[in-house]
Amino acid sequence: MPRTFSLRARYLVPIQGPAVENGFLTIHDGQISALGKLESVEPIYDLGNVILMPGLVNAHTHLEFSDLARPLPAGENFSDWIRSVIAYRQEQRTGTEDLPTTDESHLHQTVRQGLQQSTQSGVTTVGEISTLPETHTWYQNCGVQTVLFQEVLGLSADRIDELLKKAAFHITDRGSASPPCEVGLSPHAPYSIHCDLLQRVCQLAADSNVPCALHLAESRAEMELLETGSGPLREMLEALQVWDSSAIPKGISPLDYLRWMRDTPRALIIHGNFLVAQEHEFLAQHADRMSLIYCPRTYHHFQDTPYPLQTILDRGVLVALGTDSRASNPDLNLFAEMQYIAQAHPTVDPALLLRIGTLHGARALGLESTTGSIEAGKRADLITVACDPQSPSQLSEAVTSPESRVEGVMSAGQWLVEPPLR
Repeated sequence: MPRTFSLRARYLVPIQGPAVENGFLTIHDGQISALGKLESVEPIYDLGNVILMPGLVNAHTHLEFSDLARPLPAGENFSDWIRSVIAYRQEQRTGTEDLPTTDESHLHQTVRQGLQQSTQSGVTTVGEISTLPETHTWYQNCGVQTVLFQEVLGLSADRIDELLKKAAFHITDRGSASPPCEVGLSPHAPYSIHCDLLQRVCQLAADSNVPCALHLAESRAEMELLETGSGPLREMLEALQVWDSSAIPKGISPLDYLRWMRDTPRALIIHGNFLVAQEHEFLAQHADRMSLIYCPRTYHHFQDTPYPLQTILDRGVLVALGTDSRASNPDLNLFAEMQYIAQAHPTVDPALLLRIGTLHGARALGLESTTGSIEAGKRADLITVACDPQSPSQLSEAVTSPESRVEGVMSAGQWLVEPPLR
């Protein structure tokens, strides 16, 4: 694409502000410079009868599982699925003492495959959890803006200093990493990290001004472990010989973990399936820096009760979307997640649903100043959606209808998926 050009679409949906019919958008050096009906600079590319809106933000994913053809079975309880995940990782890395971070590595190819799958669905920004060090370069020049969270896990009190040093290394030794690849930390989950280590990781994130992501209240087995110190997760951890009785204080609750996460610059609470009203209210009170990441079809993979999405939104929680991984999801299609919500949660305002899939994700990752909406000065991260709104007042409903589809995907002014031009 030229340095400066304009796009025209039947409807422009900026997210921040009203939709514009027969809208024009001007882009210069990968950034939006003007939008509206009249301001435009040649060349003008006519996208035709489509909706032009911001690129989607997948706030939580694990691309290292992208080569799975189908999700791993949920099993009788959550610990069964965790065992399957561990077995799959071991199989994936068989024969390597220390997996190389080169283009030839199988895992690198898997990540690239996941990025491509994400892009095809309209995703232009991802919050990715990485389990391997020094992988920043994998996400350079891929076209997708990335926040790379280094996973931190370990229940042994004896390993806290060692693991904290590795977490700090992820932040400080980034090599050539620079925007569009940012960094963050991910203390994995209450059942896999010593609470003292988690608190020190949160402090490191605060001192380094990077976001922090925690899986929390994901399963009934996790809640049982927190409440009683026993259950199938403890049995699994003991079988793996990694259980440390000092890791989880007796009587601890998800609210305690939320309090530890609160002082990080951006705290992403992943899943939160079994959070209660008090914990929702805590998230709402700190919505300027805390978000709940809902992974719709992953939740459906494990649970047979409806996710209380409308109740959570009514309480004022900032909700963003993730696909989790192909270990629990049939694909990495965030657009399909939005369509799923439209069907499974029909009371959710369609306009709010568009914000949840775009600007809310950008806010969760700390990127709302650069992406998530169509505004002058932001990156030209855009998608075109082919759909048939009955009227301008029904644009949001049309975008998330089962018949709609993503046709074009642009990141920083360059087409990743080129749409048909009219």
